[in-house]
Amino acid sequence: MLEVTFEDDHDTAAFLHLIQQSDDRRHFIVREGIKKVGIERAEPAYSVQRFIEPILVRFFLECKEDEHMLSLIEGTYCFTDQDEQQQILQLAHSIMEGDLDDHPFEPKKLPRKQFILEALQTISLDSGVFSVRSFQTFRLGAYYERLREYAEAAIEEYQMEQEYQNFIQSLRDYVTSNPPRMKKVHIVHDRSFTLWEMRFVSEREQKKYIDRRFVRDHPMYIDSHLLAPLISIAPETVELYTDRPEHVMARTIQNVFQERVRLFPLDEFAKEKTEG
Repeated sequence: MLEVTFEDDHDTAAFLHLIQQSDDRRHFIVREGIKKVGIERAEPAYSVQRFIEPILVRFFLECKEDEHMLSLIEGTYCFTDQDEQQQILQLAHSIMEGDLDDHPFEPKKLPRKQFILEALQTISLDSGVFSVRSFQTFRLGAYYERLREYAEAAIEEYQMEQEYQNFIQSLRDYVTSNPPRMKKVHIVHDRSFTLWEMRFVSEREQKKYIDRRFVRDHPMYIDSHLLAPLISIAPETVELYTDRPEHVMARTIQNVFQERVRLFPLDEFAKEKTEG
């Protein structure tokens, strides 16, 4: 018989739940104890090792992974606010699952579950005692190193997002606190972004529209051909013509000007100019 030992009743219950979900459960006798679960074959043809390996993999991924990640985020990287911890954890999951297409983190070839499975395959699980705590401490070094990489990537992403939100808020504050220098402007996104009203204005004349002190004092780079004059003009209405509203610059304009932005597909601009 194999005896699996846990640190608390919650883990014991979670492990038993995973066992109950297994299609092969009927071929084994499962005995629940205090912080432990015993497993033995009901039929000689079945292997406890083969039965228990995928269940343990699921247990570490589904029941213990977030626990370890949160411990890293708080203990190693000193994020003590629970809301921040959860945001970083969600970003880590997005990176793990490949949902952040523009994230520079390169997925490794070996899946996380493979680290756990290979570690399990180095020990006998047909009988004896399997301590979850000892296995985590002595066998999962490579897996936990992978989780550390994901945590670092998520924290970097979180900090960049915080900087971006602060950047957007400072631009928004400037726009709302300054009188508009033009009532309405048009921005056309066709390969690049063009502030239509400024397309024939010389560079020297464009500088007259830019609040140079705001640009100089701002902690983040502001594009001098589009964002700097647009923010300095602070128009009442921004008509944005683009077929890619998810583009980072299109999103920035929408986030800064909010209800002042009117969004149109690119071909609508040609129609407006023809009709005008």
